[in-house]
Amino acid sequence: MDERIQKMMKNLGLTEQEARELLADDGKIDKGEKLFQLSPEQEKASKKARSTGTKKTTAYDFKTRKRKENPEKRDIMKAIHELAVDCWDGAELVNPERQVDFHLNGNHYSITLICHRAPKE
Repeated sequence: MDERIQKMMKNLGLTEQEARELLADDGKIDKGEKLFQLSPEQEKASKKARSTGTKKTTAYDFKTRKRKENPEKRDIMKAIHELAVDCWDGAELVNPERQVDFHLNGNHYSITLICHRAPKE
């Protein structure tokens, strides 16, 4: 006989068959199977019992910082947008510092501007 079954029989006063059924049910519950339905009050009490009461803290802050504008990129994209408006139909400045979209021969194109970081010395 399994040690767990013997321990259950001794501590809980179960028969061998009841202990085996209890272990089988525990395995099913661990896999996520619902063996019985809880009332809303019982569900609420269960959720409260499972919560730790504290929220995990993180080492970092979730504040979004304001992006520093790049006037040089704005000027470049403005010039590309003006060129696209003159040459192709449906030219649109999607992001003033990053992307221009236009249509040509039934195809949709995007031009994306990327400013790479200065190389480290």
